[in-house]
Amino acid sequence: MRKTQSGVAQAAADPAPIRVVLADDHQLVREALARLLDCEPDLTVAATCADGDEALETIARVRPTVAVLDISMPRRTGLEVAAALAQADLGELRIVVLTALRAPELARRAFDHGAQAIVLKDDAFSDLLAAIRAVVADRAFVSAALGGAVIQAQSTSRALLTDRELEILGLIGQGLTNRQIGVALAISTKTVDNHRTRMMRKLDAHAVADLVRHAIRIGLVEP
Repeated sequence: MRKTQSGVAQAAADPAPIRVVLADDHQLVREALARLLDCEPDLTVAATCADGDEALETIARVRPTVAVLDISMPRRTGLEVAAALAQADLGELRIVVLTALRAPELARRAFDHGAQAIVLKDDAFSDLLAAIRAVVADRAFVSAALGGAVIQAQSTSRALLTDRELEILGLIGQGLTNRQIGVALAISTKTVDNHRTRMMRKLDAHAVADLVRHAIRIGLVEP
């Protein structure tokens, strides 16, 4: 059957769905969350996994947009999987961690292990969709019951920026110009400027002074 011109235009205009790999060792939870995600027109579950080793292998093979990882899984925990994924070259993969524990310190640990969001399982049906869409839009997310507002303010910068961007942010905080940063890191001034532009977009910064404040806030430079 031939598509009409309007149908082709509509297909071209529709963005590709967000592909998710979901890892949780509890089958009923895994199936319920998969149904929740698959009901959304902009999301699709590319695969589900029952343990940490399977999750790591599947994510590396499937290359999803987002990995949703339960913290407590056999073989490898969600945090161990997140740390391994953060070290791998998997493009723009974003990581959401699930936890059944109401422990605010877990949010900081999740961010330190490379996650961009952490969702309390009790709130998964209200928070997971928001968390996935937040990380795809380069925003951090923490369930309110885990101290979301406070932890997110402290963690967003480190969660969203690459190691190179953090390095450049620290030098900006020290007052170096783009040219000086380029010399220090043996990269071009244009590359530094590109990194700075991306950082300003991610952090909703409007001037270099905003970047300096972020550098101070997350401890890259002394105030």
